[in-house]
Amino acid sequence: MAQEQLKNSPLPQALSAVLADVADLFQKELRLAHAELSANVATKLQAGVWMSAAGGLGVVAALLLVQALVLGIASLGMALHWSCLIVAAATALAAAFAYYRGRADAQKELLPTHSISQIKQDIATTKEQLT
Repeated sequence: MAQEQLKNSPLPQALSAVLADVADLFQKELRLAHAELSANVATKLQAGVWMSAAGGLGVVAALLLVQALVLGIASLGMALHWSCLIVAAATALAAAFAYYRGRADAQKELLPTHSISQIKQDIATTKEQLT
């Protein structure tokens, strides 16, 4: 009889509801952490693409500078090698843009810090409510 009264009392039902809500909250926090981590990995991959573009454009700029030097020495005329230098300068500017864009993307933190702080806060709140 006492066991049945305890079973129907509001305390076990409330405790059961709290535990179910805590479990649901942790599942949602884990899904949020997974989504945040996926977004951060995508940003890192994009940063790698920009850095690769910067490297490729830098190689092109270096080759054009070498070509301009060779043509300048070979011809001793102004027109041909100056045009190569202009193209090399434009390519170098594009490489600098790609490098700085990639570097800015690469500085984003990979860990899901927002989700981690939320989980810590949830744990603290749960401990507080259960004590």
